Amino acid sequence: MALNLAALVATATCHPQPRNWNRSHPYNDHAAEGCDTKAVDRENALKTRPFPVCSPFDRVLSTMTFEYIDIEDPVFKATSSERNEEDYVLVRCNDYANVPINLPNWTPDPVCLSRRFEQIGQTIKDMEVRPDDVWIVTYPKSGTTWTQELIWLVCNGLDFQQAKDVPLDARFPFIEQVYLHRHDPSAEAFQSIDLLFHSLSGLRNLPEPFNPLRDALAMSSPRFIKTHLPPAFLPNALWTVRPKLVYVRRNPKSVAVSYYHHSVSLHCYRGTLDQFVRSMMNELVYYSPYHKHLIEYSELRYPNMLSLCFEDMKRDLPGAIRQVCRFFDKSYTEEQLAALAHHLDFGQMRQNTAVNRRQWVEYNLQQTNRPDRVNDNDMQFIRRGETDGWKRELSGELIEALDRWTLDRVPKDSKYAALFQ
Repeated sequence: MALNLAALVATATCHPQPRNWNRSHPYNDHAAEGCDTKAVDRENALKTRPFPVCSPFDRVLSTMTFEYIDIEDPVFKATSSERNEEDYVLVRCNDYANVPINLPNWTPDPVCLSRRFEQIGQTIKDMEVRPDDVWIVTYPKSGTTWTQELIWLVCNGLDFQQAKDVPLDARFPFIEQVYLHRHDPSAEAFQSIDLLFHSLSGLRNLPEPFNPLRDALAMSSPRFIKTHLPPAFLPNALWTVRPKLVYVRRNPKSVAVSYYHHSVSLHCYRGTLDQFVRSMMNELVYYSPYHKHLIEYSELRYPNMLSLCFEDMKRDLPGAIRQVCRFFDKSYTEEQLAALAHHLDFGQMRQNTAVNRRQWVEYNLQQTNRPDRVNDNDMQFIRRGETDGWKRELSGELIEALDRWTLDRVPKDSKYAALFQ
């Protein structure tokens, strides 16, 4: 549909351009102002916006900030319907000039996301960032939930009771989750995505409709915010306000196996483990490319960032806890630290209904005609938390293929090789 230029100009007078929007930003083939409003005012203002949907003018800006590119891979095109991947799309961010990254001539690659990202991408890019925010960023299935719980408790006086009473999603919202989770169109209860979110909000005591981005925008300070987005997609204000940011990485083979089970359980993925791993190696699962994600965060010139490794945390959880305490300038007794380590034990985490999303998993499996898998450990949100479980699940051929994939992206003599061990 052609744009009505006069209407666009008229609309523009009511919608100022985002502060960091660059009309002249070049297309590259390779690759809010702070708000003084009180939390209650933000919440009241947002009540009339159940979803942060762009206005017509915002959508024009959105197309300039983000490009949406259909996936042309022949295997993907032939199988996306049967695997439940119809909404996957490559998204290129063209607004990245403010990202403080130590990569010469850097231009970010397109990222595999859902088409629903168009509803919220610009809102995230322009969102207010506060100095006392706490952000956690990971590639999916890298120990995110585990580290969220650790961070929140360290920053909130080890309030174990509140951590058990209030779901982690309410304490530490996942801002792009509103678009990400898929529904099975063959299941009657999932015909409306709004119905799914309404039902889930009732199960998890979140506002209706289910919208973590709205919740994060309205939260009182200090806010705890989770995302899986790569640097170019984060709010522009993040790079000037510089709140504390924690990044967690994990071995690619562990990520691949865990991400597959997560996708089957919660994204209703209908392919095999072999198919999923090969899609990941083709950079065609949500948030890929994987290696670029880790490398870009490792090269940020961001003085207020803590980088953690899942395998290191598993080998020495007390040491990781002390590292997090130092980063947030918190001090606890040895007895308190031992209690925190016990709370974070994976056996305890699996039993903790505030973090294990058990009701969500049960609901999803029931509504997608898989009730027989409710007690299947592979269907649980917190599954095993192992560092070498991939050895039992991946074939020799897949292990060799994943190793070759990493070597192709990151040679052994590269300074980044240690990120993927």
